[in-house]
Amino acid sequence: MGGGQHDLALNMLHDAVSKGHWLCLKNLHLVIDWLPVLGKELRNLQTTHDDFRLWLTTEQHANFPKTLIEGSIKV
Repeated sequence: MGGGQHDLALNMLHDAVSKGHWLCLKNLHLVIDWLPVLGKELRNLQTTHDDFRLWLTTEQHANFPKTLIEGSIKV
């Protein structure tokens, strides 16, 4: 992520949620200030396709939102 890809990422998220796609958002440590927006979008999802999966990648960052960490499965 980075370089003004926030709107594209949200559009891809909503598309994946409705169509059951898998989506990978990479390098979230580069967009720490945007992560509350992503968290809000995820909390506001009403329904998701059964096949929808969201992968998030990041390097360690002290300011990474705990709500995203706690609500995720770590692999």
